[in-house]
Amino acid sequence: MLQQIVRGPLLIPRDGGSVDFYRDGVLAGDASGVLLFAGDWPALRSQLGSDAPPARMSDGVLLPPLIDIHTHVPQHPIRGRFVEGIPDDAPGGKLIAGLRRNVFPAEEACNDPDHARAVARQFLADTLSHGVVGGAAYMTTSAGATEVALATLPDSWQVGMAMMNQNCPPNLHTDEATVAADIERLARRFGPRSIVTDRFAYAVGSPLRRLASKLAGRLGLRTQTHLNEQVGEKRQIEQVLYSEAASYTDVYRRDGLLDHRCILAHCIQMRPEEWQIVVDTGSVVAHCPTSNLLLGSGVMPLDEVVARGIPYAIATDVGASPTVSMLAEMKRFMTVHERRSKHATAVEALCRATLAPAVILGLDATLGRLEAGRPMSFIEVMPGDTDVAGKTTGEQAIRVILPDDLNSPASAVRRVTLNGKPVHQSAVP
Repeated sequence: MLQQIVRGPLLIPRDGGSVDFYRDGVLAGDASGVLLFAGDWPALRSQLGSDAPPARMSDGVLLPPLIDIHTHVPQHPIRGRFVEGIPDDAPGGKLIAGLRRNVFPAEEACNDPDHARAVARQFLADTLSHGVVGGAAYMTTSAGATEVALATLPDSWQVGMAMMNQNCPPNLHTDEATVAADIERLARRFGPRSIVTDRFAYAVGSPLRRLASKLAGRLGLRTQTHLNEQVGEKRQIEQVLYSEAASYTDVYRRDGLLDHRCILAHCIQMRPEEWQIVVDTGSVVAHCPTSNLLLGSGVMPLDEVVARGIPYAIATDVGASPTVSMLAEMKRFMTVHERRSKHATAVEALCRATLAPAVILGLDATLGRLEAGRPMSFIEVMPGDTDVAGKTTGEQAIRVILPDDLNSPASAVRRVTLNGKPVHQSAVP
């Protein structure tokens, strides 16, 4: 029986990359928070006739909650300051220099469980206020801090204990005597929410990676890492640390990391044979356009990814990005690629920030889809152009809810509803 009806402009991403737009849309659910109808309000009203319960007018455009497939919880306090104080010509590139100067100290601080808990709570509050309700995240090398993060964040967040055993501070060095037991313990408590996490080949040796990859297979866990972000990083991997490997990507392939639905962040400095490895292993890409721009990493070849049929989703990569806003990331995706690719549309951006990451993470039974029988989970975003109901296409409607720049106010997301229950409401009336 219908108990909740919310009426307003509605965007529904579909499999295949399309978006249905209803200028006068409606989401209707029962008392338990299950959607019974999602679509055109006049159609539902005609079905119900005089029995229609009153509808609440939405506080903005209705759409699925946002999902961030690549972010770093310990870096949330320093978001936007990843390369602060780093010159453009830093030896080895801004990525490695920024890790040493700014990132590793922030991650070391999270070795303290109380600090880790405070950071995770702040991260949760910030993401939720921006309509981001789940995703895949990195924690530190501390099993205790990772356990705290997994316990603090809701089930829609998957988190990995980052492994490092070379080119990192001693206090962030993975304890190789206990790492297997730590991974198993996290898997027992949190199941597939625990991701086997290789920081990147620069910071992890092959024996540790192979051990972790075998554990991922035995425990049924996903893996994640960074790949081919910057030229200097690639040079270090292929010419210094792993000169015997065919390529940077081949290091991960031969060590078994790519056998477990691996999420590969960035994938910018790729050669054709490396893309083929990604295809052959069924790996997926986390595309972080803001991070790539601010760190001077380059631009992921979007058309190459699409042409090869590689699953991908948009992500923030906080703290290289100054904001957890996926709406801002969607806008950056469009501006970065608009002169390079026909795929740089608002429709594509919305799909890659909602349904695509939900499918990749196995969350699409509860998130990403607005259809009967699914949980009544959605967000309401106030458009910059208040005449959104006058738009005629999904492309037009999506564009007016995206910010002009990275300073996307959390207040733009007026409400967040999960399973029919409000979990966030902006203080802005």
